[in-house]
Amino acid sequence: MAATPAWPWLRIGAASLSLQVRARPGAARCGIVGADARGLTVAVHAPAAEGRANAELIEVIAGALAVPRSAIALERGHRGRIKLIRIATADPGALAAKIDLLARGPAIGENRAR
Repeated sequence: MAATPAWPWLRIGAASLSLQVRARPGAARCGIVGADARGLTVAVHAPAAEGRANAELIEVIAGALAVPRSAIALERGHRGRIKLIRIATADPGALAAKIDLLARGPAIGENRAR
């Protein structure tokens, strides 16, 4: 059985985990920029138009967590800044630990390339 996550927005399942993400579209730099009780904050270059920010959000999360984009699903929040993301994984506990490290360290996983 997996340990209880330190963040209220992180839920660990048997073969996946879910997390709440706060998107920051139109940012100068993209990456995971921190977290608070409301969710993991992810900045993306793309504007919030025609799903471009959502696509880039998934790319940033996949890159930061070293998981394939196909393992990540946007469950809720397609049009808002608050999103629910589900990530399929064989080891949800290890992935939750990686998310915890990223959430505690500001600007970790930052991608400065446009």
